[in-house]
Amino acid sequence: MSRSDPPAVASQVIVVDDDSGLRTLFVALLERKGFTVDVAPDGRAAYDQISRTAYSVILLDLMMPDVNGFELLERLARECPSLLPRVIVMTGASRRVVETLDTTSIWGLIRKPFDIDELVSAVVACSDGRPRVPPPVSRAPKQLV
Repeated sequence: MSRSDPPAVASQVIVVDDDSGLRTLFVALLERKGFTVDVAPDGRAAYDQISRTAYSVILLDLMMPDVNGFELLERLARECPSLLPRVIVMTGASRRVVETLDTTSIWGLIRKPFDIDELVSAVVACSDGRPRVPPPVSRAPKQLV
């Protein structure tokens, strides 16, 4: 993949998650919204697909076997940083794990379990090139995870 990646196709999404049930759910939800959806079970397979296709959105789980989401993000940052604003991370990882993730360069982060409408809205906004809307500031004290 070169540093001058082609512009994304507005309706192309890749779902990177080791949970086949979630991949199936995301495909059904996003295809109903008019997206073309590809899937990958881990970061290695995803990178192979990302290197061949200009995705408008990369929906990425963090915790996967083989090449995980952190490793894929590191590779994207190193080899094609222009793709990072197209990444929506979705994770059920602990708060401590999530705090190690630099979210400033990606489009956003959605915690599992997630609200389906929130997830679909995020994918639509990201594919349209709209900036992410930061979550409201919580006044509640941090909970230890």
